[in-house]
Amino acid sequence: MKILFANNARVCSGCEDHLVDVALWLRDNGVEPVFLVRAGGMLGDVLTGHGIRVHPVFIQEKKVALPLRIARVIRQEQPDVISINREHNIFPVSLGASLAAPFLQKRPKMVAVFHTPTGRWYPGLKGFDGIIATSEYTAASFYKANPGIERLTTVIHYGIRLSAADPAAKEDRARPRRYFQDRGFPIIGMVGELWKNQEELVEAATLMLRTFPELTVAFIGGYDPSPPLLAKIEATGHADRFVLTGRVPREQIPDVFFDLDLSVSTHRNEGFGIVHIESLAGHTPVVAYNSGGLVEIIREGGGVLVEGGPEQFATAVVDLLADDGKRFALGREGRRSVVEQFSIDAMGRKHLAFYRQVLAGSRGR
Repeated sequence: MKILFANNARVCSGCEDHLVDVALWLRDNGVEPVFLVRAGGMLGDVLTGHGIRVHPVFIQEKKVALPLRIARVIRQEQPDVISINREHNIFPVSLGASLAAPFLQKRPKMVAVFHTPTGRWYPGLKGFDGIIATSEYTAASFYKANPGIERLTTVIHYGIRLSAADPAAKEDRARPRRYFQDRGFPIIGMVGELWKNQEELVEAATLMLRTFPELTVAFIGGYDPSPPLLAKIEATGHADRFVLTGRVPREQIPDVFFDLDLSVSTHRNEGFGIVHIESLAGHTPVVAYNSGGLVEIIREGGGVLVEGGPEQFATAVVDLLADDGKRFALGREGRRSVVEQFSIDAMGRKHLAFYRQVLAGSRGR
């Protein structure tokens, strides 16, 4: 089986990290992955480093001829399946497949993969051979705008390669930190691009600092921080208690989660959130609002879901920081839930089964 994946992201965030993991797992299990990527983007470099063939067809200054470039690659590769992993790539890739059709030995099966709950309407989506949503929450948003796609859709949660864990060291307040080496207990952190409602965490943190004046609040993620976020941090009068790391290489993420006493998120519209299972895998409990796809992670154990706003959020964090026994128990529970529910093998097997069903024509029948 050859699958042509399409993703024109400029950077490698959660969706792209997931795609790399899926592609490598499928390759190890007899599938040939090939990618359509953005010219000069990070994803192409990462995939090339793993020996996966890429075609940099998404060229910003040459958008008009994009469907023709895509058609040329489809004709060259003759894929069994085309898997579109960015919503705004659905139209140009579908058009490219139509242009290539007269030159193909057989029609490739068309699959759309939805990673975020935008819930947009896409004409022709009901004609696809299969749809993957990375959470029930994301899937439900598209059902409303595209009635009739339920029969085509399978929810497959993200999974990760489990890194080694050291629970004995983790359950020590005074442990030497690996990434935040100049900081000590307590450290909380929010991992993700800096557009995910981090401002609300600053509001909650001002309340947390009343109980834990030595608290460190780390924002771990790419893109430059917005002026409103920086202004809100400065207005707390405790700017020294906040750390903005910028983008952290993925291989250092386990060290980040080892350092964090709690992982937190004030994002209310998360499609799923691969960073949250990475947190749980590192014995780091998660505190988040009871909203979005990450609820599907926390309901399996390892964290606390909060109703309300910054005051209730701050209370939940403070209570856990003050209770070592509960926090450590949640850490162990979270690691167990990832092993059982969110491993790379569990995810890979589900993807392989899905694509085999698509090829057999049994999806949505």
